[in-house]
Amino acid sequence: MIVLVGIVTSVMALSDRSRLGCVRITNMGFFRGFIAPFRGAVFVSREGLWHLLVMPVMLNIALAVGATWAALRYWREELAERAIGSPALASLMLVLATGLGAIVLFVALQPLVGSIFNDVLSERVERKVRGEVPRAPFLKAAIRSLGHSVSKLILYTLAFVAGLGLTAVAAGVGGAVGLGLGALFLAYDGFDYPLSRRSLGFWAKWRYLALHPAQTIGYGFGATVFYFIPLALVVAPPLTAVGATLVYLESESRRTAVKDRKSSKGKNQKANPVGSSQKGESEGKLEGKLEGLIIDETSPLRDGQG
Repeated sequence: MIVLVGIVTSVMALSDRSRLGCVRITNMGFFRGFIAPFRGAVFVSREGLWHLLVMPVMLNIALAVGATWAALRYWREELAERAIGSPALASLMLVLATGLGAIVLFVALQPLVGSIFNDVLSERVERKVRGEVPRAPFLKAAIRSLGHSVSKLILYTLAFVAGLGLTAVAAGVGGAVGLGLGALFLAYDGFDYPLSRRSLGFWAKWRYLALHPAQTIGYGFGATVFYFIPLALVVAPPLTAVGATLVYLESESRRTAVKDRKSSKGKNQKANPVGSSQKGESEGKLEGKLEGLIIDETSPLRDGQG
């Protein structure tokens, strides 16, 4: 609880400094990525965008109930076949396994259910921040969105299978690997929305994540923490999408600003080549004078000789 209060306090402070995702934020490291999902919640609340969450939240509630029912049914039969001495321990194991299984199923299936609504919310956020949004042809964007949603389902399934497989070999290792892969795929899911609007393909999106490793890892773990907050599961997908959109816009604004500064510097040098050459000549003369003042070790002037 103390950790969550600290996170929310930091998010509120950063939000005050970066009104509507202001580009004055420059450090896009692990911490910036980690708090991004929580910034998404602050942004939606501050800008009054909760009405855009009604439909995706209703769908997410239905999905969460279905995932919980499926996980409960599976683990009840699975644990019934195992000899567990204490009924209390058996009940605890059933609750934990059902909760974890429900989260895994929810995260894996949610892109198929709510990707369209999350994209609409992400687009509205970008419009509020920048005033304009790049658009792709509707049919092409819809087909691409469906294809990427299926790819996400495959990725989450692979992470789950890898976790189970490694758990059978070494206890604890499989869970850690599965959690790490899940966090990575949550990062892909979040940044998928702003990147898709720029018509980036599957591998181009992974390239963006690879070029921003600290941001990607921080966001992945921040989103994972968000998903594990009690009762936050149904609102986590759209809010984490908003957070990823804000981080993407800030990182791109910073990259554009750096590029513009370099371009402006190059133009100034081209526009005033005489000044640049004179500066170089002056620096050369100064270096020559300094060299003339240096007494060589073999010179007769050394130690007052000559």
